[in-house]
Amino acid sequence: MTVIVSTVQFALLSSNPFFSSDWILFYTNMLRAASFSRFSFSLHIVPYVFPFRCSMSSLHSHSQLTSPRHVDEAVDSFTRMLSMRRPPSIIQFTKILGSLAKTNHFPTAISLFQQLQARGIAPNLFTLNILINCCCGMGRMKLAFSVLAKIFRMGFQPDTITLNTLIKGLCLCGNVEKALHFHDTVLAHGFQFNQVTYGILINGLCKTGHTSAAIQVLRKIPRYGIVPNVVMYSAIIDSLCKVTLVSDAFHLYSEMLAKGISPNVITYNTLTYGLCLVGQLKEAIDLLNHMMLKNITPNVRTYNTLIDGLCKEGNIKDAKSVLAVMTKDAVEPTVVTYNCLMDGYCLVNELNKAKCIFHTMAQIEIGMAPDIRSYNIIINGLCKSKLMDDALNLFEEMRRKNLVPDTVTYSTLIDGLRKSRRISCASKLLVEMHNKGQPANIITYTSLLDGMFNVKQVDKAFSLFNQMKKSGIGPNIFTYNILIHGLCKNGRLIEAKEIFQDLSIKNYHPNVRTYTIMISGLCKEGLFEEALALMSKMEDNGCLPNAVTFEIVIRAFFEKGENDMAEKLLREMIARGLLNG
Repeated sequence: MTVIVSTVQFALLSSNPFFSSDWILFYTNMLRAASFSRFSFSLHIVPYVFPFRCSMSSLHSHSQLTSPRHVDEAVDSFTRMLSMRRPPSIIQFTKILGSLAKTNHFPTAISLFQQLQARGIAPNLFTLNILINCCCGMGRMKLAFSVLAKIFRMGFQPDTITLNTLIKGLCLCGNVEKALHFHDTVLAHGFQFNQVTYGILINGLCKTGHTSAAIQVLRKIPRYGIVPNVVMYSAIIDSLCKVTLVSDAFHLYSEMLAKGISPNVITYNTLTYGLCLVGQLKEAIDLLNHMMLKNITPNVRTYNTLIDGLCKEGNIKDAKSVLAVMTKDAVEPTVVTYNCLMDGYCLVNELNKAKCIFHTMAQIEIGMAPDIRSYNIIINGLCKSKLMDDALNLFEEMRRKNLVPDTVTYSTLIDGLRKSRRISCASKLLVEMHNKGQPANIITYTSLLDGMFNVKQVDKAFSLFNQMKKSGIGPNIFTYNILIHGLCKNGRLIEAKEIFQDLSIKNYHPNVRTYTIMISGLCKEGLFEEALALMSKMEDNGCLPNAVTFEIVIRAFFEKGENDMAEKLLREMIARGLLNG
């Protein structure tokens, strides 16, 4: 069958910057290959490469590259074979490349492949699939597609593993739309895909927040002769649960059951997470019991999700009961398990119990030592209890144990020092944070900004505000609230008014707290008419005064002796239901 590639098709391909000459070559060859109608693929005949994970039961000595020494040995073995007068078959070289790909040593595998080419040893399809896998794993999609072009030039035909690897590579690079376009083009020319393909596409769509599109793919694939499976459903259920659409997730779960698709532990884990996220802890516990009745064994993630959900609700008693079931079922608790419990104890102000867990973690077994998250939880608990010296000592202990404090660690300490009015120490931590390469965020800056205003360091606060903007962190309305409040509190009303008036110009929308802060500043300076005018303006802008707004103005009028106006505002406050009469 002769296939004519239209000028329009070439124009479309050439005009898209994503499509290189190799892409055009690929599409040309794909069209030429259309005479094959379709391929029948059997995964068991290609044992070497799956997208980013190779199935390598046949690799023997090179199958477990668990250390740098093992990698070096594999590389030495490869170079020895290359140096032989009569090198072994490509299969032996491919085994080593596959083992490197399986353990994510992608650059090493690519380098060895280049040596193979220089020696004049021709790769087979399995070798080239591994090479594509490595390119995709490194995010080098143009190089991956140039390997696909090489497959065609050598007279091979890509198989499902080739195409699935490329699709997964595009998805992992965030190019899901391009992955779908690639799929549609390939499908239109008679190539068949399998369940793995659609699992990859659905997962890619879900990971980029396109859950509705993922559901559309799920509904469409039966027309391609593909039966939806538990992987596809679980990916969508997970995506729905993460955005708290738990009822929709359970609707899909019911649909699975109706179609005879058995949920697995991953399905139940995602549903448990969703229930915990929306505070339906009783239903989450019921689901745990249900999965056990279905002979699906909960794993450490199941228990950790449930324990975390209970702890976030302050229900430590039930969390400990779940931990007891977990250990009874011989599921070993992890650092995450104990972190959840420590966080829960800190939430209910039982710091000593959290510290007890922290100090015993390292004694349980090797590998159970507290991690960064563990330290952050206890440091936060100490800061909340105003035990700043203890928090700083723990911070130093982290560094002695070669644990690198992160943005959360620094921000927590800076906020604690701010509340303790130890602004100089907090400022030094911010400088250290910058020097150590840990990025400060909006929370870090806003916290320290508030602290500086509280100790009347207004000029330093302004300097910090400008530093924050120069570092590329845009202030939010909460930051502006701190700034305006600090200026009003320190008698710099004119500057506060200028910043307030600039908000709308900068496309910021003042909230009820912004207006209330400004109204309070005006009342403090005796500018009652301006305060009342601003109250009226905030309502015109769709922002209703709250109880605090009214209380500030009423108190100011009473203090001024204007009792009639104060009582009028009080009656209005009661009429609005902001104060029980």
